Amino acid sequence: EEIGMHFLHEMRNKQSITLNLETEKGREILKKLAANADVLIENAAPGQFDAWGIGYRQLSKANPRLIYCWVGQKGQWGPDKDRPGELEPTAQCACGFTHGTGFPKSFGGVPTRSGLWMCDHVGGTTAAMGIITALIYREQTSRKGQFIEATGAEAVIRINDYNWAWYGMDGSIRPRYGNWDLAINIYAVNPVVDGYLMVGGGHDRLWYRIWKTVGKDRPDIEELIVLDKDLRVVTNRVSHYAQVKTYTALCEWGKDNTRQEAEDKLLSEEVASGGVLFIDEVAEYAHFKYRGHVNVIDDALYGKVLYGTSPIFAEKTPARLKWIGRPIGYDNRDVYPRLLGYTKKDLNSLSKEGVI
Repeated sequence: EEIGMHFLHEMRNKQSITLNLETEKGREILKKLAANADVLIENAAPGQFDAWGIGYRQLSKANPRLIYCWVGQKGQWGPDKDRPGELEPTAQCACGFTHGTGFPKSFGGVPTRSGLWMCDHVGGTTAAMGIITALIYREQTSRKGQFIEATGAEAVIRINDYNWAWYGMDGSIRPRYGNWDLAINIYAVNPVVDGYLMVGGGHDRLWYRIWKTVGKDRPDIEELIVLDKDLRVVTNRVSHYAQVKTYTALCEWGKDNTRQEAEDKLLSEEVASGGVLFIDEVAEYAHFKYRGHVNVIDDALYGKVLYGTSPIFAEKTPARLKWIGRPIGYDNRDVYPRLLGYTKKDLNSLSKEGVI
């Protein structure tokens, strides 16, 4: 069975079984599995599991301690619940994120969705927090499970930061502004000789340190900015005119510096800065390698595979990688005999019937 690259990393430490819920036998097997489960997570179409008799209403009767989590993009109820195609890309567009990402129209830009499955990741993280909360509540208070719903689009709505403040105060819509920031100048990714460099200078101390750094190489550029009366007050620097002048000047300095040269010079003045790294550079980045965030697993099925490790360090509960995503159904012959007592003959029969 072929396995996608994304699947390898997202399904780490998980056992892989198959179960055809479109069959009556498949649904009966799920009921048996759920009878002793702590958590069930599903993302079928809204109402589908209820229609099959395996929704929270039905399963919680057999297992009152069950925590049942539905994940999707817009939810199981509401006017759009039955619209087709409510998947990750449409969720990014529906929540306001895509409109606010990318270069402005005047720069030739268009709304730009995240290259990563951001709604799935943010929505999934939200679901995990909800499940952990429900587990704690069950163990400490109720002794019973509950139904949880977490969606990708609505999770990103939550983190759309000051878009809501803008619109709530005067009805204005925060526009796209590319790598520039509408509230801070300087706070952007800037071109240099061999790529791009992030520079942050949102207050006077950092602002003048940036131009002091630039002035060591190009005093003419430092004077151009520092002597401009319109740039002396921090709130005046966020106008479009001010940002165009500022970043034009910084780019003029950047064209004579590599990422490392520019970063070293800025850091010598304690200015927040860092190069935009390619993935091959991340894999060899000394800091991440030292902390163990990029590693190689010698997997029994796939051989050596490069992966990003857990972002969490925990003294008492350290994360560990046992295996990466397994082929579909790889663990059928372990899970079903162990949890339901099925024999090899039972599994062969279910396989022939298309149940597993």
